Amino acid sequence: MTMDVHARYRTEGGGELVPRFNERFILSLGKCGNCLVCDDELNILPLSRASLKTLKQNSVNKGDAGEVIVRTSKEQEELDELKQSLEDTPNVGVLVELSKTLDQARAVLTFLEACSEKTNRSTIALTAARGRGKSAAIGLCLAGAISFGFSTIMVTAPEPENLVAVFDFVLRGLKALKYQEHLDFNVTYNNASGREQTKCITSIEVHREHHRQIIRYAKPQEKDKFATAEIVAIDEAAAIPLPVVRALMSSERLTFMSSTVNGYEGTGRALSLKLIKELRDAKKLNQTHAASQAASQIAGVRTKKGEFKVHEQRWKAAADAASGASSNSTGASLLEIELITPIRYATGDPVEKWLNNLLCLDCGSSMGDKLAGGAPAPSDCELYVVDRDALFSYHALSESFLQKMMGLYTSAHYKNSPNDLQMLSDAPAHAVFVLLSPSAEQDGNSLPDILCVIQVALEGKISRKAVEAQLARGHRSAGDLIPWTVSQQFGDSNFAQLSGARIVRVAVHPHVQGMGYGSRAVELLYRYYNGEMIALHGDGDESTEEESDDNDPNDNDSDNGGIDETAKGILGEKLKPRKRLPPLLLPLTEVKAPRLDWIGTSFGLTAQLYKFWKRAGMRMLYLRQTTNELTGEHSTIMVRALPRRTGFDDAWLPAFASDSQRRIVSLLGGPFQTMDVKSAGAILADFELYHNSQVNSSGNGNEAGERAIQARSGLSSTSDTISMEELNYFLTPHDLKRLEQYGRNLCDHHLVTDLLPATARLYFTGRFGVEFRLSNLQAALLCGIGLQNKTIDQLTVELDLPTNQVLAMFNKAVRKISMAFNEIAEESEKKNMLSDKARAKIEKDAEKLKNVTHQTLDEDAEEGAQVALKALKSSGDEEYINNIQDVVQDKSDQENNEVTNSAEIKTPGKRKLSGDDKEVSASSKKKSSKKDKSAKKKKSKR
Repeated sequence: MTMDVHARYRTEGGGELVPRFNERFILSLGKCGNCLVCDDELNILPLSRASLKTLKQNSVNKGDAGEVIVRTSKEQEELDELKQSLEDTPNVGVLVELSKTLDQARAVLTFLEACSEKTNRSTIALTAARGRGKSAAIGLCLAGAISFGFSTIMVTAPEPENLVAVFDFVLRGLKALKYQEHLDFNVTYNNASGREQTKCITSIEVHREHHRQIIRYAKPQEKDKFATAEIVAIDEAAAIPLPVVRALMSSERLTFMSSTVNGYEGTGRALSLKLIKELRDAKKLNQTHAASQAASQIAGVRTKKGEFKVHEQRWKAAADAASGASSNSTGASLLEIELITPIRYATGDPVEKWLNNLLCLDCGSSMGDKLAGGAPAPSDCELYVVDRDALFSYHALSESFLQKMMGLYTSAHYKNSPNDLQMLSDAPAHAVFVLLSPSAEQDGNSLPDILCVIQVALEGKISRKAVEAQLARGHRSAGDLIPWTVSQQFGDSNFAQLSGARIVRVAVHPHVQGMGYGSRAVELLYRYYNGEMIALHGDGDESTEEESDDNDPNDNDSDNGGIDETAKGILGEKLKPRKRLPPLLLPLTEVKAPRLDWIGTSFGLTAQLYKFWKRAGMRMLYLRQTTNELTGEHSTIMVRALPRRTGFDDAWLPAFASDSQRRIVSLLGGPFQTMDVKSAGAILADFELYHNSQVNSSGNGNEAGERAIQARSGLSSTSDTISMEELNYFLTPHDLKRLEQYGRNLCDHHLVTDLLPATARLYFTGRFGVEFRLSNLQAALLCGIGLQNKTIDQLTVELDLPTNQVLAMFNKAVRKISMAFNEIAEESEKKNMLSDKARAKIEKDAEKLKNVTHQTLDEDAEEGAQVALKALKSSGDEEYINNIQDVVQDKSDQENNEVTNSAEIKTPGKRKLSGDDKEVSASSKKKSSKKDKSAKKKKSKR
């Protein structure tokens, strides 16, 4: 049986779709006690045999129909007692009288108690499953707030239709409080919702006793309308973006929140996992601060045996500690209320139980159980492949394992809906892996503890023609998130032809989160797809053929409930879970991995998640400029290449990453200006670290490839330090002087604010050289001020540091940058002092001076003469050369005679020759005799 939703699961590179969800749904109908499956002639099919048998046993025969027996429960008795005790309480008893369950009555009392204190700044969070009366409780509370004198009450929800039940019970509450429509209050409807039959109330204006009060609806994004509100009520808060909800919550007013934590419309986890957790942590911090302050006041001054211990101060301190908020605390307290008793369903209703089991809606409650096997070392755990045919076969063990898996999804992810369950079961490109403890194989009698679950979607293998055709029309098919996004952003249709695996979810058990199990699972998954795990067996011949189970001796359902066993066709068909199925769990070494080129992920950017995926070896390729509608986070894509598996050229990864770096650096002052400076600094630090590693590894014999990558990325000049000629395009000498003055504390930081964008861009693109580095805090400050255009006050709040410390660290960063600029200027001046030819000659002469040997002046002169003669001989004029030699010889003889005569005149007496003088005279005689002989030979030639 095919469904329309299956069209979204089919991809060009995916396999054949198997409707496992439909099979499990049909088999689950046999376990629903209030379900009878009939044919078109109202003949009960064998699937409903168990329901028919239960119906016969429980019905009380009275004529032809059964009799409904209503019993009063203990909870109902407590509710009646509570209503009776509050009958005489003004403005409260009539509202509690409208409550249907004890949980709802207690919630209304809590709300009204908070409203009775006008100075209360509490935040009340109401969570429950679907059909528990959350919206009704909010409406009754708002009616009570009107009776307590609140003037301005704002109500918000994703859509006005979500508040139909809220305003309905506001009207019921006002009428119970003796308010009359058109006399005491007026109702305003919204007819612009596109539904003429559905009139949504947008405001209720109360005007009794010359006091104007109003309950008004406003969109969550219109936060300016909430400025004057005394009470803000947020219904279905999990469906509103988290930053919007956080902005609506103020410590100066009372805030009501309600949200559905599970239900067939979706399971909202952002409220409970993120926002309420933040409020709970803030409450604990306030309690700790109040307790410490109380202890200090109780202790008093140690001198004079505590004479300053005043009883009133001690009582006040103890009261502050008990209430969880100190006298100087600015945070609002948190009250959590949960509704358990159903109103739409009866208690223990079989239909609700069947729906929760089928769609795994209430599986998050089982996550409170402790791990039976403890917390083993992550390095000892192994990853297993989950066979989806066995997982969705509706066997008892498979169902228990599925509930555990979905429980991890619910506890670890911000949103989980039944659509995700159907995608997991039917999508052909999806796969599931679980991380189990090393003792999982020995525990054969029980289900192993699931430490981590990874859901993977295989993407890619899209033809180039299909990519170009769809991108030309501005359209892309469903699925293949990373290939389509990267191809569209970089204009490269070749990337879509590669195949890869996108990690959809990584869910870790809540008791062992942050202990390394997620990193271990991702590491094993990378090794599996990279071909580092050798498959010991082949694909196997896993047969999924069904056996004939008609004569199964273990079939305990022998009572046919009045159904003819000999019937043929649909009346004789028995629908049971298949018996012959492949193993539920298989080690990675027994499953052959597909040949992939990359492994990646897509997630909402936070500093913690980015650190996790960066530690897994992935690089950022894309960061969405608009935020996610639900979480308010920027979606990002990170990818890691698998070179060993394919052996292809993976130069595309650093090229795309460098391009992404340039984009993010340019957009930090625009769409990414509101991003946390810690996240922005972590991203840019990762780019800088990878760039330095690329430069250091460029001498490994692959310089041509590195230059090609840099050319493709548009950063061909970033491997060298910036030159002075390039620097002059960004900064003038006067700008460099200003930076130097601020580095020496001679001017204010406002004087160099205009220079920081260009300076920060040069630093974060690696133009200062490999050895130049700023500390993490200094880089974050440079990023926040220079690229994101944030003020010092904003960075002080984000970094939680004093202003003087922020300014001091920023001054150190500017001083380092100024010194680097001065070094670049000095090197440029040294090179420009002489011309190129003169500098080359000087450098050549300097090289010669380095090789000078110990020789006399005569030997040096003779060597120079020989060089000159060689140069003349090369010209070809031999006669001119001989004449020059004769002139030189005659001149040298004449000089020798003059030197000899002058020496005789100056020395009246002969001194005794030493051994060295004898050697010098002997060598000079030999040289002179050689010169005479050479001169005679030349004359004879003439």
